[in-house]
Parts: sequence; C-alpha cells; structure tokens
Amino acid sequence: MGKRLALVVGISEYGEGLEPLPGSLLDVQAMQDVLQNPDCGAFEVQPLENCDRAILETTIEQFFRGRAAEDVLLLYFSGHGDLGSGGILHQQLHFCTRDTYKQQGRLVESRALSASFLKRQMEMSRSQQIIVILDCCYSGAIADLLKKGDGDIDFNELKARGRVILASSSATQVALQAKDGLSLYTRYLIEGMAGAAYPGQGEWIAARSLHDYAERRFEIESKGGYPPKIIAEETGYNLPIVRSPKPDPTLAYRQAVDRIFQELDQDLGLEFSGAIEDKLDRGSLDTRRRRLNISPEDAKAIEAQVQQPYLVRATQRRLYADYFKTAVENGYLSTDRARRRLTEIRQNLLLGEEDAARIEQELVQQLNLKSAPAVPPPVSSAPADPLSFVITDPPFFPMPPKQISSRYTQLEDLLKTQQWREADQETYRLMITTVGKEDGQWFDRADLENFPCEDLRTLDQLWVKYSNGKWGFSVQKRIWRECGSPMEYNDDWKKFGDRVGWRKGGNWLNTDKLTYDLEKCLTGEFPWVGWVFWVVVREGVYLGGFSSLAQRLVGCSTSQS
Repeated sequence: MGKRLALVVGISEYGEGLEPLPGSLLDVQAMQDVLQNPDCGAFEVQPLENCDRAILETTIEQFFRGRAAEDVLLLYFSGHGDLGSGGILHQQLHFCTRDTYKQQGRLVESRALSASFLKRQMEMSRSQQIIVILDCCYSGAIADLLKKGDGDIDFNELKARGRVILASSSATQVALQAKDGLSLYTRYLIEGMAGAAYPGQGEWIAARSLHDYAERRFEIESKGGYPPKIIAEETGYNLPIVRSPKPDPTLAYRQAVDRIFQELDQDLGLEFSGAIEDKLDRGSLDTRRRRLNISPEDAKAIEAQVQQPYLVRATQRRLYADYFKTAVENGYLSTDRARRRLTEIRQNLLLGEEDAARIEQELVQQLNLKSAPAVPPPVSSAPADPLSFVITDPPFFPMPPKQISSRYTQLEDLLKTQQWREADQETYRLMITTVGKEDGQWFDRADLENFPCEDLRTLDQLWVKYSNGKWGFSVQKRIWRECGSPMEYNDDWKKFGDRVGWRKGGNWLNTDKLTYDLEKCLTGEFPWVGWVFWVVVREGVYLGGFSSLAQRLVGCSTSQS
C-alpha cells in the first residue's frame, strides 16, 4: 500500500495591491489537523505558510517528484488567486505568494505561481491518485489541468485512480475568503471530512461526497451565487479522501434531521416555512431519537442548529416573492428595468439564481402572467416573422445610420476595414462597459440575461452588415436553435461548437487558434464568445453564458418594435 502524503499551503501576507488574509493560516491549521488525524485523513502532512513564489515552486516540484504509482497525493492551497495580467482573452490562474504584488491594479506575473507549473508537475508525477483542493478566487479556471487518460481505468473504493480538483469558486468568480476565521469553503470541507459528508456506507468519504456536501452547504447558507466546483477525470470523483466516521449517535441524528429539512426545502418551495410541521416527519425524528438514545434536550439543540439556515432561506424566498409580485402588479412579466432591480434584490438577499427562477416560475403559473404587449410593427406586405431578429438569409438587417450611437464608431470602423480580431476585442469592451464593469472583468448570468436590447441589436446589426450576413449574435442564435438550444454540456453543445468553428478535432479553441478570415471561417464563428463564458475553452466548468445570451436575443427579438 502506498503512502498518503499532503502538502498544505496557506498564504496570509502579500505585497502591494493585495489585501492580507490572516484566515488562511487558520485554514491551514484546521486542514492539517483533520488530514493528519489517523482516524480521519491518515496523511503525512507537510505545512507551508507565507512562502515566496520560488519556495512554493520548489516545494511543489519536490512534493510530486519521486512518488510511487500507488501513493495518494493531496495538495491544499488557501490564499489569493488571480487571473493574471494578460487581458480578458489571455487569462490564466495564478497562485499568489508572500512576494506577489500588483502594479496599476494588474498582477506582476513573475511574482506569482502559474497554474501551468502545477499542471506540469501533476502530469509528470507517477502517482495515479492526486487530489488538489483550492480555496482561492477563480479556482475553477484550473479545469484544464486534467489530462484525460487513453482508456478506462478499473478501480474499487480503496484503489480508485485518477485526479480530482475541488475548487471554492468557478473560473469567473471571487471566492468567499474570510479575512479572519476559516473561509466558508474550508469550513464546509472540514465539516464534511469530520463525518457530515458520509453517505452512510463504505469505509471512506470520496471526493464526490465531500463536494456534494460543500455545495449543498453553500446553497443552504444562501451563498448560491458562489457554488464550489469539482473537476475530475471519471475515476477521480471516487477517490477516497478521509475515512468514514466511527458510529456516532449525535451525527446520525443530525443527518436524519438534515435529510428531512432537505426534502421539505426541495418539495415545498415557497410553502416551506423553515420548520418541521408534518406529523409523519416529526414521528420519524422522534422514533429515531429514541432508537439512538438521544435526550430530548440534545435532540432539540441539534434540530435548532440544522434548522437555522433553512429559516433564513425561507425568509429570503418570501421576500423575493413579494418583490416579484410588486414587479408584476399589472399582470405582465417584468420589464427590463424591473428585471435589473430584481436581480439586484436577489443578489442582496444572497439568493441563488436557480432558487429565484423556481420562485418566479411558481408565481408566473399562480398569477397567470403573460408577456407585455409589443408595439405594433410597421405595416408590411410580407408575412410577420415573430423571430425577425434571426437572420436566416442575406441580405442583412437594414440599418439606418441614425441607429448607431457614437460609442460604436470604433467598432464600425474596425468592421468596415475587416480588422476582425480587433473588432472582436472591441465588442467585448463595449459589452462589459455596458453592464457597468471594467475591461478585464467577466460577465455573470445576470449581466447577459438583462443586457439592454438596443445595444445587443446594434452590436449584432454591425457584425451582420459588414460580414454580409455570415457573422453576428443572431446568426449564432439560429445555429444554436438548430442544434437543439442546449442548456448544458452535452452532445448538442459539442455539435454547436463544431458548427460555429469554436471546436475542432474534439477540442475547444482559444482565441489564438482562430484565423478571423471571412472567407475561410465558418458561419456564426464571430463574435467569439470565449469572453462570455469560460467553458467554451475550459471543459468541465459551468456552462450558461451563451445560453443566457441566446435567450436574451429571443427576448429582445420578440419585444422589439
């Protein structure tokens, strides 16, 4: 049997431009305690705190080098993560160290450890069981670290082989890193390792169970906008991380209580008050308590602790429902302006997007809402096309000069002169500033779902016009629909990527692999939307950006005058 080795890194002190994170050292200590516990992780732990880039690089190289195939290697990092200074189209995750600093708000990359270095050390290691836990901003951007094997690998619970990365945030999100005390992600992982993530069978808690627990805790604790990520090869999901807990009546009762709260939360939705009111649910818990020989006082204390986040969640749901009802008092679905306010309210309530969507769906059905009446279109002899925003054949949209704002002059000049790559970058700049963000930042779903229709139409019209109907958002939307309007990563998504040239030979392309040639490129290839959603070049991370944009195109097309 191989060794179980862990390198636990925490960085709390940084150079200019980066705030200190004293909580990172607490993360390291807590993680070290649980990992080296012989009844839990049973790892040989090497802690490393507040080192500079060179020391971290050397330590990681030595950690992965000279290991046996059966060794289990675990790397944990708590600290700042940064996407570097290469601009929105050339970003890469970097781990910040004690000597890392920023100049004019941008990372000095030579003073931070690049994720590509970690990738190389993992690939060269002989170990076939590698676990990486990243509690830092943008940690999901490391998705491309995994190198797929050539064939299926047989494994069982104790000999699962592969790699798995547990990340506190996606490729585009800032992690909820505490300045003092444990970070939320590390705290949830440690709770899970201590037994809360135990699925009830087997001798080990695997990576998938640990992730599922942390993800659910984020959702229940109303941090739905910042879900953690798990990135793995097929076998990596089942890598055993810590031993299953010894029988504990208190833990068993807590799990029973939590299971019932989960069911009520999921099944009842807005009707769930945050309390256990059903007699059968109460009977199940009471009989379970007696069987486990837990006192009524202890049981009450456990229930109160488990119930608290569900009470908060129920209150948040009711508040959001009330605001949504206010937005639709006239019997019609909310306007663009109201939608922006609802998005802000949801974010202020720390309510997840899926939770808010479910609430709205329930209320739309209850209130029998319908879309606001559109302004009647000009009289025409041609049959009305309800999706007239879709360009099916040239010629392109007629576009009177008065429709073009002066802020689009540079984009139009670039398109006129067929400087497609520069026009692509200018399109990103115009879109990101339209939603109130700065160059170098990312979009979130709310940005795209509420993007102003007039600006979206203008961008699309310019691209369609100067590419003679070959490129544009509306062209991409048509192809997306022809591929089944995929909303998740599946064969339809791959088909869509192949159709528009973003995926070739089974691989998603980055911008430096695109030719920007009007004659040679495929229909719908531009604007390239790698800057809209990261997963177009990083498989395994949440997909949603282009689907959100496409849905916005549908909404804009049906409401345009």
